[in-house]
Amino acid sequence: MRWLSRYWPIVPLVLLALLARNWAEDAPDTIEVEETINMSETRSDYYLEDFTTRKFNESGDLQYRVSGSRLLHYPEDDRSEIIDPTVVLHRAGIRWDITSTRGELVRQPDTFTLEGDVLLERESEQQALVTIRTEQLSVRTDGNVVSTEKPIEVIADGWRLTAVGLQTSIDEGKLIFLSQVTGHYDVATPNSD
Repeated sequence: MRWLSRYWPIVPLVLLALLARNWAEDAPDTIEVEETINMSETRSDYYLEDFTTRKFNESGDLQYRVSGSRLLHYPEDDRSEIIDPTVVLHRAGIRWDITSTRGELVRQPDTFTLEGDVLLERESEQQALVTIRTEQLSVRTDGNVVSTEKPIEVIADGWRLTAVGLQTSIDEGKLIFLSQVTGHYDVATPNSD
């Protein structure tokens, strides 16, 4: 009996070791870990409200102006998310006003992607106002290209077109429709006096 009292302090340690061994044998071989989000990629480094910003070309002429109700900039990919954006492109003799419910600006090259009730109005000194409506529009200011693959509606004085897809040069003002083009033209009737 004396030997049992001598080893009595070791008994709890032996029981603990047996419990740990049983727990380890019953534990799953693999532990599934949920995919984590890199918070530095989802965190903006600055935030603007009711903002207006401008970009000028090398000769100091205004290239475009962007305004909106809110802008969040993400440094990881130099991308800005814009709520209620208005983009105004300035070219010699032509002005493009574009509005939508949300947008994104990606740098290098400067590309705006506008989504949700996009309205584009092109004013020119030589031509009448042209209005374009769509749900998504890409504007690459450095590449001088406005494009979409979504359905569009183009309205001008005396004519209306619908199509799927559009590509145009900002400077030239020519519209290239990609498919399913339907047009309606108002024919002026001569005055019968």
